Amino acid sequence: MPVTMGGLASGIDSDKIITKLVEVEARPILQWENEKATYVKRKEALNLLKSHLVRLSSSAKELYGFRASYNDKRAISSNTSVLNASATKFAKSGNRKIEVIELASTQKIATDPITKDKKLSSGKFRIEVNGESEIIRFRGGKLQSLQRKIDEVGSELVATSYIKTFGDNYILTIESKISGQKGEIKLSGGKNFLKRIGLIRGEKGEEKQRFKLVFDSKYFTSYIGDRKPEDQNGSLNVEELGKSISIKDQLWREYVLPMEIQVKKDTLLEYFINYKGIKTEEEDDDVLPYKIEIGPEEKIVIKGIELRGYNISRVRPIEKKEEKREVLDVSGIGVVSIDKGERLESLYPIDKKAKGKQLIPIGKEFAGRSISKVIFYCNEGEVRFSNVKIITPLKGIGILEPKNVITEAKDAKLKIDGIEIVRDKNNNLDDVIKGASLNLRNKSREPVTLTIEPDIEKAIEKIKKFVKDYNDYLDYNRTLTKAEMTNKLGEYKKIKYKSGLFIGDMTIARIENALKTATSGAYPSMSDKPIKILPQIGISTGAINAEWETIKEGKLIIDEVKVYDNIRDNPDGVGEFFGSDTDGDNRIDHGFGFRVENILKPYIRAGKNIILAKIDLEDISIKRTEERIERHQVHLREYENKLRRKFSAMEKSISGAKMQQNWMKMQMKGMGGMDKGDKGK
Repeated sequence: MPVTMGGLASGIDSDKIITKLVEVEARPILQWENEKATYVKRKEALNLLKSHLVRLSSSAKELYGFRASYNDKRAISSNTSVLNASATKFAKSGNRKIEVIELASTQKIATDPITKDKKLSSGKFRIEVNGESEIIRFRGGKLQSLQRKIDEVGSELVATSYIKTFGDNYILTIESKISGQKGEIKLSGGKNFLKRIGLIRGEKGEEKQRFKLVFDSKYFTSYIGDRKPEDQNGSLNVEELGKSISIKDQLWREYVLPMEIQVKKDTLLEYFINYKGIKTEEEDDDVLPYKIEIGPEEKIVIKGIELRGYNISRVRPIEKKEEKREVLDVSGIGVVSIDKGERLESLYPIDKKAKGKQLIPIGKEFAGRSISKVIFYCNEGEVRFSNVKIITPLKGIGILEPKNVITEAKDAKLKIDGIEIVRDKNNNLDDVIKGASLNLRNKSREPVTLTIEPDIEKAIEKIKKFVKDYNDYLDYNRTLTKAEMTNKLGEYKKIKYKSGLFIGDMTIARIENALKTATSGAYPSMSDKPIKILPQIGISTGAINAEWETIKEGKLIIDEVKVYDNIRDNPDGVGEFFGSDTDGDNRIDHGFGFRVENILKPYIRAGKNIILAKIDLEDISIKRTEERIERHQVHLREYENKLRRKFSAMEKSISGAKMQQNWMKMQMKGMGGMDKGDKGK
């Protein structure tokens, strides 16, 4: 850029003139910068509009399909310090009485107290938990060294701790990492070594795994086997505590076990029985006549008096009696196993003279199978079954018995409506009550009531969120499309920038019109109590007799009481309204929520969408405007340089002219001096 020293020759402030001329030439840039600012605002507005539409679409998705909550359930415990629970939509509503008899626990054993510096001899033993085992090879050393060795090898099975008891004495504790009876710590090998450190007392004897039947009348079903008698006129009575049952006369029943029992070769069925036969009359013809017959009428004359009467015969003809059939299998018990749809049963008749404890070796027939039912039957008389158990001996050969047991390996035991349930853990018990998951916290002193009921509040919250997102969208959409109006002449420029950025934009208007049409539309329903329009649920665009301006806004108003009642009384109808399958292909293809989501999908879906295309147009406009501004700035620099060159040339010309003028004046002054000299001569 040429350097100018404005006004030195001409006295004109050329720099100021150039600045003013450049400012005039730069006016288009100000206009373009305003346009760029508008494009940036439009882009920001479109991004914010997209956020509103994404939230609205997400809220609409929550109203139908697997996300919907109209059939959701919640589980409420009357004593959360004993148990708490959660429920899914598949849980059945109602109340259940639950008693927590025993909590599941992990087994924890300890050594005898041993001084810190005592040297232990070497030893080798096996630790087994739930069928998994590790061999511990200890080379000798202090008790803490033994702890490190167990941690190194058996950390997947057990956890250890090294605890100071008193003075310089310490104990080593070993705790199973699996709760319940299956988490029992089984030690074998190294008997002398383990005995010296006080971890075991000797070999373990034979134990038995017992499953005791606690009877409940609702788990008795009809016998469906091939030996079913034609006539069953008997009755079944379950004792109050469920320890025994009595069957009178002819009746066959199957008892469904709460869980299948795995049978081994030496599994036994143990029970106690008491049978009462039918009382019969003694057949003694001489004691009582079988039949008194009235003979023919007879006539007798005594002293001239004629008497008439019947001849009562005491001769009783003996009628032939039917021979009584002796029933051998007056009662019995049996077991049922079902594998891949195939039913295998075995019945064990009970002699009428049998009393007390009875054992049946069911393992001979059912080894390797699972028993799901026990059969009880009576053909005559009355039979009482009590203390029924399925017992499997657990051989303890080679297993060592711990000496210091801090906690036993126990299964959790609970009663649900009187039925005893056994599980090996306390938390996430999801196979006890269908659709519910239980977490046991403490033993119960009295039954806890677990109430499973519809979780209506969750569904209402989702509907309220949709209504809020819809109304927020309408508010924001109105700021984008509002039109300021005036009747005063010349005020157009004042209100121009108060109008919305997208006034008259057909894309923005099309979204609003489609959504308002969806909210006022009717939808098909296959429900027994169909709901076809929003006001039926409790959602409307205004109360009855509301102002037109309020209705025209199109905002949704929710009547929570009405919505609550509809979800409680007609959850299927509400669900069908928001999303339904009209063609039977197990895919939702209609409904209000489905419709709203599909209206918005072209505008917000991943990848190319309409809103993103409009944002791209704004980016193009911003880029083009920036290019025009940049080109004009280059032009301004050239224009300023041109002006400065011109003014510089002008200054030079004026300066040269002044210099010539001064020279001429000097010449003329010189000539004037000479003339005066000549006159003097």
